[in-house]
Amino acid sequence: MRLGWRLRWDPSVRTRHLVAVMSLVLAAVALLTGFGASRLLGVKLIAIHRAEQALADALYLIAQRTILENPDQEPPALLGSDQAVRQLLELSTGPEREFAYAALVAVDGAPIVEARRPARRTSQPIESLERSFWPVQLWKLRSSTENYELRTLLKLNNEPFVQIIAGVDGHRLRNDLRTPMLLTFIFGASLLGASLLAAVLASPLVLKPLREVVASVEQLEAEAAALGDSPSGAGPDHAHNITQRLRILGRRFAGNRSELEMTRDQLRQVVGGLSERIILLDREQRVMLASPEAERLLGGEGRLARGRALHEALGPSHPLTQLAARAYAAGKSLQEVTPLSANGADPVRIAVAVQLLRDRATTAGALVALRDFAAIEQIETQLDFATRLAALNRITAGVAHEVKNPLHAMVLHLELLNAKLASGGDPSGHVGILVSEVQRLNRVVQTFLDFNRPVELRPQPVNTTSLIREVLRLAADTRAQGITVVERYCPDPLSVKADSDLLKQALLNIIINGCQAMPDGGRLIVETARTGEGFVEISICDEGPGIPQEIREKIFNLYFTTKPQGSGIGLAQAFRAVQLHQGRIEADSAPGGGACFRIVLPAG
Repeated sequence: MRLGWRLRWDPSVRTRHLVAVMSLVLAAVALLTGFGASRLLGVKLIAIHRAEQALADALYLIAQRTILENPDQEPPALLGSDQAVRQLLELSTGPEREFAYAALVAVDGAPIVEARRPARRTSQPIESLERSFWPVQLWKLRSSTENYELRTLLKLNNEPFVQIIAGVDGHRLRNDLRTPMLLTFIFGASLLGASLLAAVLASPLVLKPLREVVASVEQLEAEAAALGDSPSGAGPDHAHNITQRLRILGRRFAGNRSELEMTRDQLRQVVGGLSERIILLDREQRVMLASPEAERLLGGEGRLARGRALHEALGPSHPLTQLAARAYAAGKSLQEVTPLSANGADPVRIAVAVQLLRDRATTAGALVALRDFAAIEQIETQLDFATRLAALNRITAGVAHEVKNPLHAMVLHLELLNAKLASGGDPSGHVGILVSEVQRLNRVVQTFLDFNRPVELRPQPVNTTSLIREVLRLAADTRAQGITVVERYCPDPLSVKADSDLLKQALLNIIINGCQAMPDGGRLIVETARTGEGFVEISICDEGPGIPQEIREKIFNLYFTTKPQGSGIGLAQAFRAVQLHQGRIEADSAPGGGACFRIVLPAG
């Protein structure tokens, strides 16, 4: 006993044919029925509009006569007491009339005369029904419990004074369409039956070509039965089964071969349009494809014909034949530079590369590429020259960048010195700074000359607070850029054993970088602290855009910079200076949260 069942409809081709014919006829009948009903509704609406226009004309004549006979009274009140108006409205409404109710109202909506006041049902303008697409019209009438109203303004001396409202019952419109639609449906049902009978009688003629196809498929299956994989049929009327069987047979007899031929033709077209010199060999070192440039180099068109062995085309002693043989024997790709000549011309140095192609750990073929070695050497020479020239330009720009800092400080203090001399003040402080900057300028130039050679350090105890304050004085013009320098020094004296000039240059580079990261101003925070056992930490933090994660490891590389006018030397020099002092430098940054450089040096 089966506890469950599964519904599966697997009809024959004949059944599908009959269902398709019935569906098409049924859709046509439904479409014609709805369209006919819509046309009838249109005629009915035209009759309603004509009746409403006749009512309006009659009311206008009565109103005109009544107003002319009583010019001293208000027109709305006069029409409300006129029996002729009331009788006309009563005669225009009722079960046998076009309108279910009618009314005469003032312009402000106040009722004047009403005939057959409707029950409490919603109403909407009849234009909403007229402007709808015909399927929407029929749907509205099918589910509608509303009345549809027509409104007309009557004017006196070109000024509206009353409004006529005529209501149409939606039920009545639907009932008026019921009988024609029923007749159309009966006609459609008769047509559907006749179509079904015709389809049943014509189905043998329709299915005759399909039976012939099935017979052919069965014959092909019988011929392929010896090879196996023959599909089992489920009757000649199953179109999807026939399709499956044909697909299997087609794949068996022609699929792979057609794909290979198509791929080879496409590859031949691609190789034929290449300006490169390439040769494609199979596993037996026979030529499968050769570009025109390769044929021209190796002796002319036709020499590297498809299917010809390489040693037959070029000869067993040809350098290309020998190199390919060695690569196949060794089972690995080889390349070398060898002189080749064609048609008695002078030999040309050619870089030959034999790239083996693998298939399941065996050699399936090889791609041979031939390039002009002189052209390669020329390109490499040009590239090397361009690289050296770019490096020289960067070094020159870096020299200008680094020399500019002390020169700028010297110009500033010369102006201050001039002011002190003019006022009779003590110029010794500025003179000392000028002397210091001249010495630092000399050291900067010497550093560029000796960047890749060991630097001779002159270490001595240096107070970190004094050193940083001196650096900040050198960068005093940063305050003119709207930058506020916040100094937070350790209350205990912190001393490191360092070359003051070299360390000063490193700190100045980092401070200038921080200021340049804040073109619109901000805070530059400089802190010192004692960390661990015997180490001093100097932190320089800015409020710039920060350092992206992907370049954070590159910022200390020589010549790496993200600034349009940057040299990529400042941070590299700072990194090298800290390393020479047996310290370390780190850069932290959060997206949009600024950058912070921390220098850790041994205390001295």
